[in-house]
Amino acid sequence: MVTFSRTAKNIELSRIEELERHVKLTFPIEYKVHLQTNNGGQCYPNIFSFFELGNHTESSVNWFFAIFEGEYNNLKEYIDIYKIEEKRLPNHILPIASDPGGNLICISCRESDYGYIYFWDHENEIDHNFSNDNDYSNLFLIATNFASFLEGLY
Repeated sequence: MVTFSRTAKNIELSRIEELERHVKLTFPIEYKVHLQTNNGGQCYPNIFSFFELGNHTESSVNWFFAIFEGEYNNLKEYIDIYKIEEKRLPNHILPIASDPGGNLICISCRESDYGYIYFWDHENEIDHNFSNDNDYSNLFLIATNFASFLEGLY
């Protein structure tokens, strides 16, 4: 079972909905419930594995992003930087956590892979000002839903 520590204050659904309107996405229900239950923070266990370009790879969750007014690990700040200002992610991909190396753990808000969890590798970054939103060449599937992602942590 995953436990969370160093979380921000509990938030109301209206705060999540405000952020959804800001980024023009509908977050998966599991993720909304998670935000209301554990708003950001660190988790234990925190290691996950996935396949990157055919190689079995491991990483760990450093911080889950929170909806709060703080400076660090602020979900809105990550959205503003990675999605709105710099277009470093496809439109429908939402950053939800980081690993210690500056990579992101993301969740899809697109119908065809709604709720899937991906590892975003900053070493192979794509400029989505020029690439279309179907370019997943630096996104690697971790789990097909948020619950499976948490259950798979070790």
